[in-house]
Amino acid sequence: MENFHEIDLKAVGARIRNARHESKITQEKAAELVSLSSQFWSRIENGHESARIGTYLQIADIFGLTLDDLFYDNPAVTRICKNPSFDALLPDCTSFEKNVIAELLLAAREILFRARKS
Repeated sequence: MENFHEIDLKAVGARIRNARHESKITQEKAAELVSLSSQFWSRIENGHESARIGTYLQIADIFGLTLDDLFYDNPAVTRICKNPSFDALLPDCTSFEKNVIAELLLAAREILFRARKS
């Protein structure tokens, strides 16, 4: 069973780094915005250090993200799979199977949205 609560600090750091690059903000400026030293910010981005939850909230806020965006590979899939009614519909499925079904649902939704716009 997949553990939704296991945190991959390297993956979290990479998501933070990607968000910072997309925002065209330097490490120094980002660190300043959340009152961290640039060295500590670097250690977070490299996955060598974890921060307090309040710090992650501040980081998410400066980039317009949620904590799910920072901590999970695909936040939309995670939200679907953690929904009790989704769980009730698929009681015999493994976590992996539920993730696959959730990804299929999201892909189908995208196709429907594109078809609606055509």
